[in-house]
Amino acid sequence: MNAKLKKFLIAAAAVAAAALLFLAGYFTYYLTMSGGLRSLLWVKDMVQDEYYEEVSDDEFWQAAIDGVMDSLDAYSAYYTADEYDAVIDSDRGIRSGIGASFFSGTNKVYRIALNSPLFFAAEGGVEAGMYLTGVGESESSLTLTDTYAKVSAALSSASGKVVLRFSSVSASDTENCVYVTVEPAVYTESHVLYASGGKAYAYLLAGEEYVWTDVSAYVTVEEKVPEGAAYIQLTQFEGNAGNEFAEAARQYKEDGAKTLLFDLRNNGGGRLSVMQQIARYLCKDASAGSTVLEARYRSGRKELYTIDASLYETYFAGSRIYAAGNGNTASASEALLGAMISYGTLGYGDIFVTQTAGEDSARTYGKGIMQTTFRNGATGEAIKLTTAEIYWPNGVSIHGKGITAADGAAAVQAVSYGEYGDPELSDIFSRIT
Repeated sequence: MNAKLKKFLIAAAAVAAAALLFLAGYFTYYLTMSGGLRSLLWVKDMVQDEYYEEVSDDEFWQAAIDGVMDSLDAYSAYYTADEYDAVIDSDRGIRSGIGASFFSGTNKVYRIALNSPLFFAAEGGVEAGMYLTGVGESESSLTLTDTYAKVSAALSSASGKVVLRFSSVSASDTENCVYVTVEPAVYTESHVLYASGGKAYAYLLAGEEYVWTDVSAYVTVEEKVPEGAAYIQLTQFEGNAGNEFAEAARQYKEDGAKTLLFDLRNNGGGRLSVMQQIARYLCKDASAGSTVLEARYRSGRKELYTIDASLYETYFAGSRIYAAGNGNTASASEALLGAMISYGTLGYGDIFVTQTAGEDSARTYGKGIMQTTFRNGATGEAIKLTTAEIYWPNGVSIHGKGITAADGAAAVQAVSYGEYGDPELSDIFSRIT
């Protein structure tokens, strides 16, 4: 046997041996799989071999993941790498678009983001509670956008500057309208609005620095705040909201107001770390190290969320603090209200909760569970899972119940959770001043 043939036979034998070892390892692995996993792989083979349309590996595995997530609660979610990058940007307050958020499934605006293109372009002429009824390149060529699906489609297809038509009358009104021209862009949203003494302020990112800015020309809330009172609206526990609240607290002290309305209506929550930052200012009888939230896990482990300082006396000494919420006030919002109740800042009777027609009672949302997000370092994908129940410092859980009128909260009658002109806010101020 010549040398070349010998080398070839040795190489072939090595490849064959490797293949046998691989197959042996695979079958050993396959046989040690759980029955469910073996069944899933069998289903995959059957679908890809026999289904009348081609199904790729990516499509099959994504469908499998979606099926698992659909079996969990509404707060758990799976994110692709790109989707999770967008979530991280959102947590930092970085957004893109015009800056309008809408009530679920509708064209009704519930928030115009502070520091967004629409916030500045509208110059106070567009408010929460209005309907976005048209989108187009000019006032004469608008697409009717009387549902959220139409709004989303129209804005997604727009490029450059776009004309928006807003109505305070109805979802399809085209007659009694305000027109705004705006160019979608990337912006950093602010989440705290302060008003007192006929002025309104927000801590806005200008260039690379945040600036405490007079925004009275772009909002109307300052007109509703009575003399001697102040108003702080917190829209989400995200981005720079902790530092924004600190600036609002400083302005409150400087203004010398003694009555504060803390508005958490339509605030669905956010990051607990931001809640901890804000809780330092709003827990009257707390001190450094005080617990503002307790998380209880399935394993029996308990985790305490605390504050590193108590700043209530520095900024709010001698004040009467009230809060406002509705059925969209949830999660970190309810946790912060619970901490304020637990440490004597306010009582149930100092919380005003929206009562709309058809609701059994006025209440906040009732979300007493916590989510944790886990990222796959190899792929960049992530999964958010409900991991714990949360309890107030006084041991109360509001999960599935919320803060209700039955607890002693004050019911405020309103047509919906976001009416144009905010008559609900005027009603609350008439009761506390």
